[in-house]
Amino acid sequence: MKKLDIEAARAVAFRFLGYSARTQTEMEQRLARDEFPPEIIAQIVTEMQALGYLDDAGFARHWVDDRADRKRYGRTRLAAELNRKGIDRETAEGALDAIAEDDEFRRALEAAEGRWARVDVGGLDVPALLKEKNRISGFLMRRGFSWPTIKKVLDALLENNT
Repeated sequence: MKKLDIEAARAVAFRFLGYSARTQTEMEQRLARDEFPPEIIAQIVTEMQALGYLDDAGFARHWVDDRADRKRYGRTRLAAELNRKGIDRETAEGALDAIAEDDEFRRALEAAEGRWARVDVGGLDVPALLKEKNRISGFLMRRGFSWPTIKKVLDALLENNT
């Protein structure tokens, strides 16, 4: 019976990995959902790691590269997403350290420019301009950018409009 359980768990694991890369935590949760015993889950996870199919550090690096550029997310948002995926803090920080400050600023500026382009800055009074700056700041904060980066982006946007 145990050999059949291991084979069934292995089949579930390979099918789960067939959709996209996964973290160790995601794999453990998926196998637990099918009510496999903890010792079989541990064995399958160890096997998948040995085969190179489960690599949390590699997953984190790829996730950060992809989401930072494609979605234009900042470090805070990326760290939160990695945490939800079950990546430990040290591994997440290692992946996030690959993001250069200039790249972070560039992504934040690109994300904000589309929204800022719709604003006629020359026709705004001071309260309306402050409202637009707050709107852009909130947008960038929700995308995970730090306040120093947001401040630099706002300064650059205002400088480009003068």
